[in-house]
Amino acid sequence: MTLDRRWWVAIAVVVIAIVALVYSQLQQPPEECRPVLDFLEYNKQQNDLISSKSEGAEGPPTAAEELAYREWANGLSERARKIDTPELRFTAVEIADLAGLFVQKMPQARAETESPAPGAPAPQIYYEMSALDNQLRRKLAELSEACTN
Repeated sequence: MTLDRRWWVAIAVVVIAIVALVYSQLQQPPEECRPVLDFLEYNKQQNDLISSKSEGAEGPPTAAEELAYREWANGLSERARKIDTPELRFTAVEIADLAGLFVQKMPQARAETESPAPGAPAPQIYYEMSALDNQLRRKLAELSEACTN
C-alpha cells in the first residue's frame, strides 16, 4: 500500500509544525527567569529615561534627577522581591541595595562638587560612586547571563 502524494505533503507539514512548536518552546526563557527579565527590562527603561532627562547636562545630578534615580532604586527593590529563585533573588537584591547606596550618596556628591577648589582633585565621593557603578554593572551582567544562557 502506498500513500497518495497529498498525504506525504500533509505529513510533512504536520512534522514541520511540531518541530517549529517544540523549537519555539525551547527558545522561551525558563519560568523562573521571567521576573528577572522584567527586572532587567525595568533597569534598561529607567536608564534610558534618566539618560534622556540629563542629556547634555554637566556636573552632579540635580534634585529632579536624584528623584528619578530614587524611583529607579525603589523600582529595582520592588522587582527584586518578585524573584522566587534564591540565587537570582540574592543577586537582584544586591543590585537593588547597591542602587540604593548610589542614590544615598547623591546629595553628598552634589554638595562636594558644587564649589570645588581650583586644581583640587576629584572628591572622594566621586570614586565611591564610580566603584558602586562598576559593582552595579557587574552584578547586572551576572544576572543577565544567568537568564540568557
